[in-house]
Amino acid sequence: MAFYEKNIITCVEIGTSKICALHGSCDKAGNPVVLGFGQTSPEGSVCKSDIVDFQTVTNAMGKALADADQSAGYDFERKKVYCVINGPGVFSRQGEGNVIIYDADHRVKQSHIDEAVGKAQSLSLPPDQVHLNSFDSYFLLDSCRVRQNPLGAQANRLDAYLHIISAERSRVEMIRAILKELGFESEITCVFAGISSAYAALRTDEKQQGVLLLDMGAGVTDYLLVQKEGILASGVLPVGTDNIANDLSIGLEIGIEQARRFLNESKLEDYRASGAAFIEFSGTVQNTKRRIPIGSFEKIIELRLRETFSIIREQIESRGLASKMETGIVFCGGGAAIPAALEALRGVMGTHVRKGETLGVSGAMSGMDLPYRYTALLGLLKFAADLENSTSAEGRLRKVGDVLEEFGETFFRKVKDVTKGFKI
Repeated sequence: MAFYEKNIITCVEIGTSKICALHGSCDKAGNPVVLGFGQTSPEGSVCKSDIVDFQTVTNAMGKALADADQSAGYDFERKKVYCVINGPGVFSRQGEGNVIIYDADHRVKQSHIDEAVGKAQSLSLPPDQVHLNSFDSYFLLDSCRVRQNPLGAQANRLDAYLHIISAERSRVEMIRAILKELGFESEITCVFAGISSAYAALRTDEKQQGVLLLDMGAGVTDYLLVQKEGILASGVLPVGTDNIANDLSIGLEIGIEQARRFLNESKLEDYRASGAAFIEFSGTVQNTKRRIPIGSFEKIIELRLRETFSIIREQIESRGLASKMETGIVFCGGGAAIPAALEALRGVMGTHVRKGETLGVSGAMSGMDLPYRYTALLGLLKFAADLENSTSAEGRLRKVGDVLEEFGETFFRKVKDVTKGFKI
């Protein structure tokens, strides 16, 4: 245990249906290992990843952290923490910076890249937003040749395109206030959930050839389009599995908790396999039963799913990026546990879809009943481990392309270098 005590990584997630905390570290090979995990219910204090009751969330997060300590068998000191951030208050935009190369040999040097990236990062934000993360999209030589790494190439002009992610200042401030109240004073780093999920679930070939990652949670669905290891698009829809449960509750006149359990337990597939035509539910009058046709469930679920996925498809197509999904879609989050969601996603997008299993993380993951629900949290551990491994190996890490800014504290880090090729 002493090995882990020196380099503990704490990661937390404040979601609509769950509040989670985990402690992790790295094994001797540098691979992330989960040491302890804790989870509790937000009890209605979080709506679509937005905190609506500060004290209830603080108490719940305190319990999740205590459970994570107990699970690991050690009370870890609370110094720094990484937090998943998500919801409609997260925004993305493309930053662009260009440099004219006047050198006689017209070779792109590191100073040219730094200058172009610096200009791309200087995109001004509204006063109510704070900068979270910036990641490479791609570089362009002479306005026509796309490059992942332009260093040493010959050109008269270099353009750098960055994917810039920001969030509502009030949301980030509230998260920081909660974590500071729980003892984290040294460093609090917020990372967009789509980035975390990508770290957990995407394979190298997918990141290179082009892939759309989709993470459907209880309150929101976020997406991230990656090609040639750079981010081309991202976004958040305020729609999740709770919306499907609400549709079932209203449309079939059943309780919302009944509808949630029905979705979470994926019972529709069991009924299909048994050949049943109806599903029995408790009636509003005591000791009464209602028989609801299976087709009614299927229709309501399909309509909501297809509507949600159609919105994402339209957002991708409106930017002319539909052709970039060469390897298809990776689907994770609680929505990935709903078989009908996979079918609807394939139908709407017309491409290959696979479930996003977490890659490269081991350790004490008992309690994570459906791994797809914890993709963002486990991916955050991978993100933090890669970042801290690189920082400790190189001392002070100064790179271009990724800025983690927290109210005046700016850290220049190139995540491509951290992850050996993944530009996000």
